[in-house]
Amino acid sequence: MSTFRHRARLAIFAEILKATKESRKGKKKVDIVRIVNLSYPQADKFLNLLLANGLLRVDSENTYKPTEKGLKLIRAFESLNLKLR
Repeated sequence: MSTFRHRARLAIFAEILKATKESRKGKKKVDIVRIVNLSYPQADKFLNLLLANGLLRVDSENTYKPTEKGLKLIRAFESLNLKLR
C-alpha cells in the first residue's frame, strides 16, 4: 500500500488560493507559510507562479489576494472535490 508523502503542486496552489480568499484583506506571506505549511523558499516559488499566471495579486502592503481568475479556479477545485466524494 502506498502513501502520499508529498502534496501535489495543484493541491498546494488550491490551498494558497483558499487561504488568501478567507480574508477580505488578503494574507501576508508569513500567514500563507503558516496556514499552508510551507517553507519560505517553497512559498516564494508557489506565490511567484500564481502571480505570473494571474491567479493572485499582491498590493502595496505586500498582502496577497486572489484575482477573479483565481477565484474561478477555487470554485472549480471545490466543485471537483464535491463531485469526487
